[in-house]
Amino acid sequence: MRVLLFGGGGFIGSRLARQIAREPRLGARPIDELVLIDQRTVAPPESTACRVSVVHADMRDEQVLDGLFAVRVDAVFHFAASLMLDAETDFARGLQTNVLALVGLLERCRAHPAAPLLLFASSISTFGGTLPGVVGDDVFQAPTTSYGTQKVLAEQLLADYSRHGFLDGRALRLPVVLTHPGPATGSVADQVASLIREPLRGQRTTCRMAPDSRLAVASVDNVVRSFIHLGGLPQGALQGVRTMNLPALTVTPAQIVHAVERRLPDDGAARVAWEHDAKLQEIIDGWPSGFTSARALALGVKADESIDAVVDAFLAAEEAGA
Repeated sequence: MRVLLFGGGGFIGSRLARQIAREPRLGARPIDELVLIDQRTVAPPESTACRVSVVHADMRDEQVLDGLFAVRVDAVFHFAASLMLDAETDFARGLQTNVLALVGLLERCRAHPAAPLLLFASSISTFGGTLPGVVGDDVFQAPTTSYGTQKVLAEQLLADYSRHGFLDGRALRLPVVLTHPGPATGSVADQVASLIREPLRGQRTTCRMAPDSRLAVASVDNVVRSFIHLGGLPQGALQGVRTMNLPALTVTPAQIVHAVERRLPDDGAARVAWEHDAKLQEIIDGWPSGFTSARALALGVKADESIDAVVDAFLAAEEAGA
């Protein structure tokens, strides 16, 4: 298999690249070449069991897409995106990256001699407004941000191209993914990550959410496992439903902080300052606090076991220099 990974230098993409390079296969299909595409500088994985190449480019570049698809493409992981705050403050760029560039990619898949597998990262932000305590796949999507709206459009395009047989699209809606290694980005997800990252690095951080806010989270390790598992399922396994929620762990900032403190000396030091931000709280309260998918669970896609496991995964990544 020849596999393209858009966003190969990002938080999730770089972790996925390392995992595929170590164990190059999707289900029963071996991967012989992995191509990492990103507009950022990408360091290829040090340990590889397949060919790995890097293309430093923006996926909005039509010539780049043409060149990538001039050679056989068996599967595509699409993790490149203009993220929530960027898409909200720069509407045109968000639309170009999250929708129009995706259409360009889908069109290359449609014109390709054999329909590729396409795995896409959608988002919990496709849901908004008044929500039930636990949000499943069948809850009505009413996004309250441009980013969420763009992800809904992407989901529908993926489904329609798949219905026509132009590609085999499979997508997971991701909750807050932990734990970004930094540097801090200021995003909402990164503010959650800072509750783990900074104290374990001996630094003080500030939490602007209420301690009892309910957050749906997943570890980056579970996201990578889940996408590889989804990509390895046989054709037709999704039975026409192309996008599903990634089952998430529900935790509060207080529970995250307590899990971190259990791994630090009991020296009485205050590692987290609590400063409530009403605007941030409004965003958090608008997200699903319980996030699951009966379809995903039936296909073997699961949530993390506990917040302790998420914290330990970050510590393991730190020790490995990831």
